Amino acid sequence: MNQQKQSELGQAAVKAIIILYAIVSLVHLGYPYAPSTSWNSNEKGKTILLDFGEEKEIESISWYQGNYENRTFELYVGSGEPTTWIQLSNLEMNRVYQWGIRFVNTKARFLKLKTRNQFTEIKELIIEDFQKNSIVPVNASDYPELFDEAKMYPGYGSIASGTIFDEAVFARTAYEYLHSLRSYEDTHPPLGKLMISIGIAAFGMNPFGWRVSGVAAGTLILIVLWAFARRLFKNPWTPVAVTALFALDFLHFTESRLGQIDSFLVLFMTVMYYFMYCYYEETEAGREGLRYLAGCGIFFGLAISCKWSGFYGGAGLVLIWLVILIWRFRKGEADCKEVWKICKISMLFFIVIPAGIYLVSYIPYVAFDENKRFLTRVFENQVNMFQYHSTLKGTHESASLWYQWLVMIKPVKLYFMRFQSERAEILTLMGNPGLWWPGLIMMFACLYQLADRFENKAAFLMTAYAAPLLPWIFVSRYTFIYHYYPSVPYLALLMGIWAEQHGKKGQIILFVCVGVSAVLFLLFYPIITGTRVDQNYVIRWLQWLPTWKFIS
Repeated sequence: MNQQKQSELGQAAVKAIIILYAIVSLVHLGYPYAPSTSWNSNEKGKTILLDFGEEKEIESISWYQGNYENRTFELYVGSGEPTTWIQLSNLEMNRVYQWGIRFVNTKARFLKLKTRNQFTEIKELIIEDFQKNSIVPVNASDYPELFDEAKMYPGYGSIASGTIFDEAVFARTAYEYLHSLRSYEDTHPPLGKLMISIGIAAFGMNPFGWRVSGVAAGTLILIVLWAFARRLFKNPWTPVAVTALFALDFLHFTESRLGQIDSFLVLFMTVMYYFMYCYYEETEAGREGLRYLAGCGIFFGLAISCKWSGFYGGAGLVLIWLVILIWRFRKGEADCKEVWKICKISMLFFIVIPAGIYLVSYIPYVAFDENKRFLTRVFENQVNMFQYHSTLKGTHESASLWYQWLVMIKPVKLYFMRFQSERAEILTLMGNPGLWWPGLIMMFACLYQLADRFENKAAFLMTAYAAPLLPWIFVSRYTFIYHYYPSVPYLALLMGIWAEQHGKKGQIILFVCVGVSAVLFLLFYPIITGTRVDQNYVIRWLQWLPTWKFIS
């Protein structure tokens, strides 16, 4: 089979992988609906008084909370003539945009909730008896927003029905950007939340709406990785294997299905390194390649506008840019005048333009004090972000150190719900062992070879891999395995480098890794999507290491 035919087949295979990834990512992404009408209170002590007409056996109160977290209500039940009121322990509504439940197990005609916070928003209330039948108050018409969307109640707060983990922060802030409300989350720059808000604007404030932008980003990363691999590798099937490996990675798959900002960061960082590599190729061919340098700077600006950790990747870009410039000067391809010209243009591309993008991303941001000038609000937010991340203390059960990420010592358990018949729903952030473990070995093999003989492609990818990772060595706050996410695309590309260096044997091993990754993707699918699964299956087949405690 000739090279052209193989290339066409490889492209067809990658297109199939990308389409399949997008389809699988959208399956059970989350409900495309959620309660939308709200009972609101802007004062402490406001009361919801429910009358059931007669005494009812009440097992539980469920609710779907709106835009304010950690709301506290005084809870009373009343019965008799005249009414005797008994105060129960306070009702705590903690997670925004998710169903919560409180078991009261009592008999009463009246139910009274009295808010202890200034601002409160409840989107739906469900009262159930011991047979799980809904009890509708006779005065429900006094609170129409609380009893008009009961059909949306799934029976419990699940992955499909509401926010989990940091979605409670980022999805909420994305909604606030859309409606010009005060921005709750200000510990990261705004762009990632703005990307989430695109999905919310299109599909509504529901799980599908706040997650679909992440799926789009995850799919686009595959396209960029494929384009990157096509420039790096001669064998037309190596880009297919590299793209498949990353598409099958658990961390990439799960992160792109969440309403969080990491997928956007990784997308922009992958594109900026792709453009830097294009710039390197152009200079090797004796061309300026300034359009690629401009693209690199633009996407660097987009990356840092999502998370400050984009600067870590930026440090790698500076190193590569400097090596290219020095190399051209030493070869006589650029004199002092040309070097100065490139430096001036690069200041525009990597300082002025990114700074402009960063500032523009703050336009929807609403600070606590809206009367301050725009630049003052932006500056104060930078101070707040630095103070938050530099002083963050404490621990987390899923926290891990940077060197533990490399071998997946400690996955992040995002969600766990146990059911009868020994079944559970579990959602975990971790990598695919079929990529991460052999990839680590091949990465060190490439590093060892670089110490003996310099190879441009491997050196470029090692820089792109290490730049987002190494700064975490010096970070004292607790960290998680998803901070390793920006390095994982280059782990897959380094596997491709190693495979091409080892000829046919290397290609076989690379595709064996793809096959193993595919099998493991199916094996671990329940706990990387939150699909209900038998707990014994998880314990027996998935808890490979003592620290992989998926069942608690």
